[in-house]
Amino acid sequence: MGVKLQGLASPRKINVNDLSGRVIAIDAFNWIYQFLTTIRLADGSPLSDKNGKVTSHLNGIFYRSMNLLSANVVPWFIFDGSYPKFKQNTNLERQKAKEHAAKLAEEAETEEERAMYLKRTVKVDDYIISSSKELLSLLGIPIYQAPAEGEAQAAGLNKDNIAYAVASQDYDTILFGGERIVRNLSITNKKKLAGKGVTVTVSPEMIESRNIFSSLNINREQLITLALLIGTDYNSGVKGIGPKKGLALVKKDPVEKILKSYDFDAEYPISEIFEYFMNPVVDKVSEKPVIKSVSKDKLIGFMCDDHSFGSDRILSYLEKINKPDNLLTDY
Repeated sequence: MGVKLQGLASPRKINVNDLSGRVIAIDAFNWIYQFLTTIRLADGSPLSDKNGKVTSHLNGIFYRSMNLLSANVVPWFIFDGSYPKFKQNTNLERQKAKEHAAKLAEEAETEEERAMYLKRTVKVDDYIISSSKELLSLLGIPIYQAPAEGEAQAAGLNKDNIAYAVASQDYDTILFGGERIVRNLSITNKKKLAGKGVTVTVSPEMIESRNIFSSLNINREQLITLALLIGTDYNSGVKGIGPKKGLALVKKDPVEKILKSYDFDAEYPISEIFEYFMNPVVDKVSEKPVIKSVSKDKLIGFMCDDHSFGSDRILSYLEKINKPDNLLTDY
């Protein structure tokens, strides 16, 4: 998911308290997918309630949001709208991969192997989205429905200084014009390496576009071209070109020449995809979001009665944000 620019970015470690008082636009689908993939039982099955409905995403949203609210951070969940036409093939390939993973899970000989494949079958369906929005509403946390890509909308909010940064694991935020990405904004700062059974410590980190541009000595147009050479959600990239070779190319030749000279393995003209990164479909927003009061009784009913969470633990976390020194009001 997203363009692979890890080797080209130089993140700096931060603490969640460094974001106190800031609005953080969250790529909702990115986080929800992460929760559905990582918050699972030992056999690879997702958490579920008494009626068999998946609750891994609710678990992740609640506890991570409580962590942010208690640190006086203003989380703003941005949800995807309609996907651009460029993403049709990517979504189709992902669906085929999920179906293949489901088959491999059925054929798995060990529980560990089965769990690994089950994680690859994650699907964000209508129930996942609607229940996520309902929980956020009960918590008083603002949401925004983007017209197209949620990450592009979040990047626009950051670019226009409505949000301080974008919380996402993907680097596409920079391509869409975002100025700051916060990665690894988790609760435990622990991450299990896929397929290795090893848990490592990760820290929240900040990536700033100005540092990428200055350290690589390129501009945003060149970075987008580099991403297209490597491969994005909208094209597969040029065969034989990786980050280092691509970087050398964008420094050597004009963007227009590169876009005309290579086969970018895209269903649509690469110039159209380039233009979409430069000017994505987003809403212009002028007001910062507002944190509202928690609907305590309704929240308990939703989390505990409807979805089988323990009331004692839910209430203990609510106390953390009800203290006078941590209470968030209109931002």
